[in-house]
Amino acid sequence: MKLQFLGTSAAEGFPAVFCNCEFCQKTRSLGGKNIRTRSQSIINDELLIDLPADTYHHFLQNGIVGHKIKYLFVTHSHEDHFYPDELNMHHGAFAHDMDVPLLKVYLNEGAYQKAYNKLQNMVGIEVNVVKHFETVELNDYKVTALPARHFNGDNANFYIIESDGNTLLYAHDTGYFFPDVFDFIKEKAYRFDLVTMDCTNIDIPISDESSHMGLPNIRRCIEKLTEIGSVKENTVKVINHFSHNGNPLQDVLEEKVKDDGYLVAFDGRVIEF
Repeated sequence: MKLQFLGTSAAEGFPAVFCNCEFCQKTRSLGGKNIRTRSQSIINDELLIDLPADTYHHFLQNGIVGHKIKYLFVTHSHEDHFYPDELNMHHGAFAHDMDVPLLKVYLNEGAYQKAYNKLQNMVGIEVNVVKHFETVELNDYKVTALPARHFNGDNANFYIIESDGNTLLYAHDTGYFFPDVFDFIKEKAYRFDLVTMDCTNIDIPISDESSHMGLPNIRRCIEKLTEIGSVKENTVKVINHFSHNGNPLQDVLEEKVKDDGYLVAFDGRVIEF
């Protein structure tokens, strides 16, 4: 399985769009891996996770061929993860000679309700709602939605994605996992080859009851997943989705997690496992 991180920031980007703090000033001068756009990833160049307004930029920067994408899974309705107007470009005069003329879109309940009126008038897409603990079986993938601890009323998802004998836990935007998530993972005996975790707060303290995580929360979450046998010594562990408030310069983050053995996502990073 190939996972590519296309965008690795929280909603404001890094440097944040209107911010003049010392962290944003520094990343503007340094550039490179420190520049972070809104959260999005792609698996095997054909399964897209989230659809921010930065999608077009991501495709250009990373050589993503949009007409080959088969599936889109959306985590929740926040606009930095779901900009539904982009789907208007997936048909007719906007898109010719497509390898995959029908894009299968899987939304959490909140994203579906928020975009319902727009989605009903679109062609070239098939819209589905995926509920908590539901598994979608596709030709080459099994995708299971888990309840994210994010914001009330949206029923946000994060996902377990299985393909070619490998299993990925893609855990953004969520706080510390609900007890029934750990129970479900244990009951199903998942063994993760790669976990990528929400690290919005980095080392700014945040409660386990909150809608994002930082490094202390991630460490506790990884410890629990290890305890139930789902994370092993050879599991690849990645942190991703960073707010500018925590100073997510690449070298700063790598220094913070060097003893944990975590990899730090950056825009464009590819991990094959």
